[in-house]
Amino acid sequence: MVAVRPVHAASPTRVNAMRVSGDTRHTRAVFDLSGRADPKLFQLRNPDRVVLDFSDARLGSAFRAPQANGLMRDVRTGRHGRHGLRVVFDLSAGVQPKSFLLKPAHGNGYRLVLDMHAQGAASRPVAASLSVPVGDRKVLIAIDPGHGGKDTGARGPGGLDEKTVTLEIAKRLAALIDQQKGMKALLTRTGDYYVPLEKRFEIAREHKADLFVSIHANSCPHHCDARGASVWVLSTHGKESEAERWMARSENASDLIGGSGAAGSFPGCQHAGQQADRA
Repeated sequence: MVAVRPVHAASPTRVNAMRVSGDTRHTRAVFDLSGRADPKLFQLRNPDRVVLDFSDARLGSAFRAPQANGLMRDVRTGRHGRHGLRVVFDLSAGVQPKSFLLKPAHGNGYRLVLDMHAQGAASRPVAASLSVPVGDRKVLIAIDPGHGGKDTGARGPGGLDEKTVTLEIAKRLAALIDQQKGMKALLTRTGDYYVPLEKRFEIAREHKADLFVSIHANSCPHHCDARGASVWVLSTHGKESEAERWMARSENASDLIGGSGAAGSFPGCQHAGQQADRA
């Protein structure tokens, strides 16, 4: 007789926490997971809802549903099938949703990101031409310190976070700009907190900024010897969708769950945005 031992299935993925941020044009939900997950994403109408079905998952013991935010009016959770979990977002308007999974990085586990863009939200140019002051109006420079809050960005060997470096550089740059006749600086964040990428653009637009400068700090994870600065300049002659393509590239590079990836990288180096913690 041969003894047969039962094969134990792998433990279900736990959804430990969820965060929601954004506005009525773009709202982002981020799930902290105990392992990989590939949920089915679909939409329902009348009323507008977005649904995520996890095939083998459960809520963690400390999970708490977030408050209404942006396009999300409410979020509901429940069982789906024998071992699954269903998450339903009740929305204030129709959206164009997409989701992607972030692998563990910088002490964080797997994270699932759900982006919901309002349908029909008009895309607007990001960059504006630098204009000459008219009357008493000063040229306004919007300075965007990359990352912030839980989104630490790259981390140096001594534990220094990119978010701290970019904020200090931004504050010093703002002080220099304010010393220039006919110029004024505007910071998209002034402390250690997370500002969604699209909100950073909104701040600049609301104040009618003439120029938008996003600051990041590149990393060299394999001890490369690159030095100096790298700069990306967004074309003012391309289509209006260029900003959205740029944002999508940043997201796919795992730079958002909180900060933009405006700077390029040196050959042989990894851009900070490719390591960033975007949730």
